[in-house]
Amino acid sequence: MRFARAALIAIFGLHSLCGLAAAQTSTSRMLVDVDGHKFNVRVFGTVKPDVPTVVFESGLGSPMDAWLSVPSDIAATTRTVVYERAGIGASEPGPEPRSLKQIVTELHALLTKIDVPPPYVLVGHSWGGPIIHSFAATYPKEIAGLVYEDPSDFTQTEADIVALWEKVGTKDGREGLRKMQEQIMATAPAGVRAEFRELDRLERGGFAELRAAGDQPDVPVVFLVAGKPQPLPPTATFPGDYDRFFQANLEQRLDHFSKLSQHASKGTLVHTSKSGHFIHSTEPELVVWAIQRVLSSAATHPELERFVGEYAIAPKVSMMIMRDGDRIFGQLTGQPAFQLYPESTTRFSLKVVDAQVEFDVDATGNVAGLVLVQNGRRLPGRKK
Repeated sequence: MRFARAALIAIFGLHSLCGLAAAQTSTSRMLVDVDGHKFNVRVFGTVKPDVPTVVFESGLGSPMDAWLSVPSDIAATTRTVVYERAGIGASEPGPEPRSLKQIVTELHALLTKIDVPPPYVLVGHSWGGPIIHSFAATYPKEIAGLVYEDPSDFTQTEADIVALWEKVGTKDGREGLRKMQEQIMATAPAGVRAEFRELDRLERGGFAELRAAGDQPDVPVVFLVAGKPQPLPPTATFPGDYDRFFQANLEQRLDHFSKLSQHASKGTLVHTSKSGHFIHSTEPELVVWAIQRVLSSAATHPELERFVGEYAIAPKVSMMIMRDGDRIFGQLTGQPAFQLYPESTTRFSLKVVDAQVEFDVDATGNVAGLVLVQNGRRLPGRKK
């Protein structure tokens, strides 16, 4: 979600989802502890060979049931993961402030904890859009594709925000919108308010922090943009002409997202006039189509590329790690190459001998070295 619209949508989303959350209850769930607080998680389907896992990131305040049938529909193709962020739904509160960096770090740790290795196709709705963008920029070698469903405009600058309000001719419209949002958010659950504070902080900085996080990797991407205005809550008083603001805001978002989709070698933008902000509710088939489109063109195991290279084990002994499609091979100096078989996201074994290779992966997913384990010995090697 983005602020000029973001805070607006944050409120509208919460308002629209209250009934949905009350009407639907998960029939099964996992409560998974990550760094001392539990996350509510559901996993659908099973791993399919050479098909990435699809991970869903909800909008502000949205329970995971808000995705309705989309995760289970995709589960016919591959494994899917839905969860509730810390302080949302049945997930326990996490450490504050609820910074974007903290949310991304927790999701990465959660996927590791439930043994869901990369590659991932990330699907982000609304505020989930900046989250998956930040995740992809932080862990680019783990991403196979991205689907943005009516996301916040994480490219929006301070100048863009000012220009938007000037175009609609509303004096102090930005502050008026913020006051309206603050009034409605005052009665929201604590976890939602904590995330809203982060959204407000990012908007006040013109989303510069998101741009500083880096670009997303060049992977297949689809942007779905809703063209129908989301109704205002009955108690909300919008500062100015809401319809005029929505149209100007929509035009700006389409311009920005069109440029992002064109920048990707496999990028698609779809503007739907049939749906408001919750496309997965009114047009679930469109969201399913977008995910399937990305899955069909996603590269096979892009995360394996990070292991490729030469690792110095001794002055005249190195291990070369090579990739062939969805397989990697190891070759010691003067010896033939043998396939390495995955035991976890960073540990591989050989079948020709009793040996393992453990890769040293840092917090951002980059590989700094490896350890060859054989005959009770551990031989470290640093990546050249």
